[in-house]
Amino acid sequence: MALQTTIGIIVAGVCGLALLFLIFLISRYRKFKTNEYVIRFRNGKIRSAGKGGRCFLMPIIDEIVVIPTTTQQTFLEAREKVLSREFQDVAVNAFVFWKVVKPDVAFTAVSWNERESDYIETIIKNAAESIIRTTCANMALESIIRERYEIISAVSKELHDLLADMGIVVISVEIRDVEVLNKTLKTNMEATKQINEEETARLRRAGMEEVTRLRDLEVSRKTGLQEQEVQLQIQKEAKGREIQVQKLELNRTEIEADTHRRRVTIEADAEQTRMKKIADGERAQLIARAQGEAAAVKEKLIAEADGILEQVKSLAQADPKFFQLKIVEMLPEIYGQLEVDKMFIMGDGQKAFSSLAESIIPFLTVLPELTGRSLDFSKVITEGKSLNPGNPEKPAKKTKTTTTTAAKKETKK
Repeated sequence: MALQTTIGIIVAGVCGLALLFLIFLISRYRKFKTNEYVIRFRNGKIRSAGKGGRCFLMPIIDEIVVIPTTTQQTFLEAREKVLSREFQDVAVNAFVFWKVVKPDVAFTAVSWNERESDYIETIIKNAAESIIRTTCANMALESIIRERYEIISAVSKELHDLLADMGIVVISVEIRDVEVLNKTLKTNMEATKQINEEETARLRRAGMEEVTRLRDLEVSRKTGLQEQEVQLQIQKEAKGREIQVQKLELNRTEIEADTHRRRVTIEADAEQTRMKKIADGERAQLIARAQGEAAAVKEKLIAEADGILEQVKSLAQADPKFFQLKIVEMLPEIYGQLEVDKMFIMGDGQKAFSSLAESIIPFLTVLPELTGRSLDFSKVITEGKSLNPGNPEKPAKKTKTTTTTAAKKETKK
């Protein structure tokens, strides 16, 4: 029984020792990422160096240094002895973004142990805070608060020059905030800033209102111009329609006038033709009537001329005393036609009738001569008929003219 107990204790001890050894081995095993530059030392000498990998570290004699090759950030909090040009205390909180580009140079230039004083981030903090203090001392307080780019440029430039020989590159410097440590000054500045902001806001509001008003006026003007253009276009179209209607009306009037003119012309031509026909008919009737009347007159005149010729012949063959007897028979009729109150007889009143007889007796003496001339006239007429038997009108006119002339001559005598 005791032996079994002893064996159990020995087995448990061995297992414990094996477990401890396993734990030791696990604790000494290291595995590194590919973005980490690892330098392995043994007995103070570099055993290996490179990115990534794995290894077992022997206690006491092995040591490793890991240098990150990714972008690193270092927080800066410059709160002590940071003064502005007005000697006002300020605190600046910033970030520095940097990266190791040459790990072998960076390993020999700075320490990568956080417990040592020349640790890389300690160097970056101290250098950046010193640059911030120097820069802020040459700037006004309001510029420090507002114009941060000047501080960022100064820190970036100085750190780049400082870390370039250490195999480290400064990527960027960003200021998170700037705080005024004097509370009263901060309150006054905030009040002043608020007043300025309110004034700026009022000015901006006024400017926006002015811009809005001008925009509204421009919109109203453009709208008015558009409305005017629309009205002008409408008026133009209406005027065009009126002109088109007037043209159509003018064409219609012209067509109506032309139709009326043609109708009037046709009616006038028809009326003219009708009137011409009527006139031709009336003219034919008048000509026929005139010819009939002329023929009747001609026959009448010829008959009268023949009667007169017969009377003249009878008178030529009669006795002159027969004429005297006829005249004496006609004296009562002649005296009956006389108006006594209008008569004027020269000589004695008692011899009035004797005077009248004396005035008639000479006429009786010339009667035979007139009869002879009448016979001559009848001979002329007879000769004219014998010369123009086919056209008796012209000799008749000539005989009438000769008779009229002879009558005029006898009247004069």
